[in-house]
Parts: sequence; structure tokens; C-alpha cells
Amino acid sequence: MMKTKNKYLLNKRLRLLKFAKIVVAKDGLTSNTFKTISKKYDLNIDEMNLLFPDGKNDFLQFVLEQLNIDLENYCKKLDLIRLPVHKRIRKILLSKIYIMNKEKKFYKKIFLSLLIPKRKFSLPIKLYKSVDQIWFIAGDTSVDFNFYTKRLILAGIYSRVIFFFFNNNNQALLEDLLDSSLKRVSKIPELKTKFNIFKDYLPKAIKFVKNSI
Repeated sequence: MMKTKNKYLLNKRLRLLKFAKIVVAKDGLTSNTFKTISKKYDLNIDEMNLLFPDGKNDFLQFVLEQLNIDLENYCKKLDLIRLPVHKRIRKILLSKIYIMNKEKKFYKKIFLSLLIPKRKFSLPIKLYKSVDQIWFIAGDTSVDFNFYTKRLILAGIYSRVIFFFFNNNNQALLEDLLDSSLKRVSKIPELKTKFNIFKDYLPKAIKFVKNSI
């Protein structure tokens, strides 16, 4: 019974997400997004509020979860096990770019929304979950401190590549940026320098916001 109910709610949320992608891609995610969707597609606003009780925060959470699910399902079709780890990471990152590129305007608006501080919503935690999933798909088995340093380093690379993707349409340059970032990290043995790389990549968020306003 519970399984059927959960599936029913998921299908309802997915249906709303389909319409939301059109509206958000055009107008961004605002406090009026649900009202706009309700009016445009004749959906019950009360039901929409029940599906996402915390409004934009719940919706953002759902979007990110679905994106991660899509990535995991997509990567299951790839023969990653035969690749070296760094090439697996490259393939997974490019796969995520490929998925988002199909609805690039929508995901750009979503990531812009993520940069705005929110109650009960932590961007660093969402970033960590994204890179943790990438390492999980890649089959990472590291433990102890190495587990966290890998994710911290990848968070910097991931941020830099994502910001480039949303502000450019040149796939070749994006892949060059990704390759140079992965190569640069692999050549640096000192942990302190690796932390500095992560620090260097974070300011890209500021440029991303400026270029998107």
C-alpha cells in the first residue's frame, strides 16, 4: 500500500516537474512559479503545495534528486569498469553535462537559484552529495581521510566545469578544461596544494552569477 502511494506521489511530482521545466526555463524559479504553472496548465494549486510543502526548497531538492537518479541510470549503460578511475570520473562528469544540456536553460535557472542562500537549504551539502554520487558511480572504495579529500578536490573541479558549461556552448573547450583540471590535480602530491586548487575554483561562482543576471 505504502509503495503504491509513494509511486503515485512520485508520478504527480514528475508531472509537475515536466511543466515546471518550461516555466522555470523562461522565467526562473520564483515565489510565483507554482501559481504560474497552475494557471497555465490548469493544475490544482493546493495539490501542488501538498506535493512540495516547503515550496521552492522542496522543489529544488526534488530536481537535484531526479538529476542524480537520471545520471546513475544513464551511467549504468556505460562500460565504466574497464576504464581507469580518472577516466571514469571524466566520463561521469561529461554524462551529467550531456543530460543537463538537453534542458540547459532550465538547469541554469536552477543552479542560479542554488547560489541564493536559503533557509533549510545548504549549497555546500548539495555540492558534496553531487560529487559523492560521482565517486560512488565511479566505484570509489577509499576510506578514512582520503575519502573526504577526493570529494573536496572533485568539488572544485565539478564547480569550475559546471560554471563554464552554463556560460559557454563550446563542448571542445569544456572538455579541455576538464582534462586540464584532472591532469593538474593528478600531478600534485601535496595535500595543501590540492586544497588551494579547490579554493581557486570557488570564485568562478561569482562570475557565473554576474554573467547570468
